[in-house]
Amino acid sequence: MGSVFGLLIELIVVVLLGFTVGYCILLDRRLQRLRADEKSMRQTVVDLGLATERAEKAIDGLRSGIRDWETVIGGRIMEAERANGLLQETIHSGDEVLDRISRIVTGARKAMTEIETHQAPEVARHVPPAPAQTTVAAAEAFLARTRQRTLGQAA
Repeated sequence: MGSVFGLLIELIVVVLLGFTVGYCILLDRRLQRLRADEKSMRQTVVDLGLATERAEKAIDGLRSGIRDWETVIGGRIMEAERANGLLQETIHSGDEVLDRISRIVTGARKAMTEIETHQAPEVARHVPPAPAQTTVAAAEAFLARTRQRTLGQAA
């Protein structure tokens, strides 16, 4: 009975040693995978560092480009503001000229109306147009064209 009992204990030890060897094989495989993952992880970290470095250089380049463009655009904006001021002055001067022409045309119309009402109708038909009438007609046409251009540019 003692030898059966000793045999049974040795059999249990063999089974347990078998489980231990199997578990050690399983752990070895897991450690190999972990080492392989560690290598790929290190490569990933190196690649990430390189990508970060390239990104920082690209950002520095963009910042430099933005500063250059700000300088260029700032100068162009100043030029545009100066040109806008000159255009405003020119438009104001043009408006003053148009107002003067309009007053001249209005005065000439009144004068022509007075001349026509004081002349006999048959005499007015045979008299060639006076230089004043021709000037008034030309001024009216000029005023109409200028207003059309001004309205066309404002739209």
